[in-house]
Amino acid sequence: MCMAKLYEVKEGDKPILEDIARLTITDGQVEVQTLFGEKKVFQGKVRQIDFLKSQIQLEKD
Repeated sequence: MCMAKLYEVKEGDKPILEDIARLTITDGQVEVQTLFGEKKVFQGKVRQIDFLKSQIQLEKD
């Protein structure tokens, strides 16, 4: 199983978080939780999800 990686739209190739198992969007915030239970909250919106590449693009405010 390949877990998703979170990228910032402007940052380029390096993911800002890997092994994402859950993503929740609430009031302009994107909360992600990794396979290992680590939780992070980002301001912004999801721009694109590519299921084939397991990539999530985040556009920060």
